Amino acid sequence: MSMQTKSPGGFSLVEVMVAMAIALIGTVIIFQVFSVSESIKRTSTSGGDAQQFGALGLYTMERELRMAGLGINNQNLIGCTLRSYDNLGTPQVVPTYSLVPVQIVAGATAKDPDQITITYGNSPLLSSSINVTQNMTDASSIVRVSNRFGIATNNMLVLAETGKDCTMIQVTDLPATTGNTDQVIHDASVGQYNNPDVSWPAYTTNAMVFNMGGLPSRKTYGISNSELTVSATYSTAGAVAVADNIVMLKAQYGHDDGVDNGTVSNASYSIGDGQVDNYTNVMPSAPTAFDWLRVLSVRMALVARSALPEKPKVQGGPCDATTSAPTWSGGSFDLSSDANWQCYRYRVFETTVPLRNMIWQQL
Repeated sequence: MSMQTKSPGGFSLVEVMVAMAIALIGTVIIFQVFSVSESIKRTSTSGGDAQQFGALGLYTMERELRMAGLGINNQNLIGCTLRSYDNLGTPQVVPTYSLVPVQIVAGATAKDPDQITITYGNSPLLSSSINVTQNMTDASSIVRVSNRFGIATNNMLVLAETGKDCTMIQVTDLPATTGNTDQVIHDASVGQYNNPDVSWPAYTTNAMVFNMGGLPSRKTYGISNSELTVSATYSTAGAVAVADNIVMLKAQYGHDDGVDNGTVSNASYSIGDGQVDNYTNVMPSAPTAFDWLRVLSVRMALVARSALPEKPKVQGGPCDATTSAPTWSGGSFDLSSDANWQCYRYRVFETTVPLRNMIWQQL
């Protein structure tokens, strides 16, 4: 009796096709899960980045605003037109500007972000005025003052007199010899911020001197190419990015109307109760010192956007990640300057910053 060997059987064509179908279905499911997972990850990451950048931008501006007005919160100084110079700047003669703690430049339209310029000194002492004791024939004259307490070499001083523009100078020497201890030297050949042009305003004994410290800060915050940027007046660095994916900035002055019950009149200014009565992003066409002294706070908001656009829920359909414009206390934001604005997610960061140096103003 012979023994036959049975050859091993293989997979039939039907079995192979069934296995391939199962594998393909599994692959499709895996890719669908992966796609959803990546979408969730992208949304979470973009949202996290937006939250981080928005918080950073708002914190940076808030920190600056709390210093606004330091050294200039005096009715004899605030609001004056300031002339200044920087021999390293371009141009070296800095364009004149109004010496105020905060200046809001509203966007040209509702679609355009605002700009905020913040100004303050850094003197460690209360910036009470010092009297000029000798007429200055021109801006290069030696400044003689009633006292030099708190003034140090390289300090920035502002000369102010009613009816004249203010001038900023840099202290280059404080003579200690007998008979010269009231002198403040501001040599244009030494100080970076001393203008050699003697045609600038001359001051009399009615003028006052205010110490702004080592170097006053004047910074402008704005939005450029979806970035929050800051530029300094006395710097050659140009605009520097603070936070990415910031698409809108809006700000308003917190104004004390000065007409509350129990007011006390002071010249043309009625001192209110020290509380904000309304918010606005505009000032009178020709604001006075008292108009600026009534600004007690700033309300502002930043809109942060996710870094990547979201896919619409319906393939090929319109963007629907954001269906309505974000809002803040001052109203709603118009983001339609970007035709695809609804493809992104947004976070609004808002705060109100009291201007303590305006609240502690010198009258």
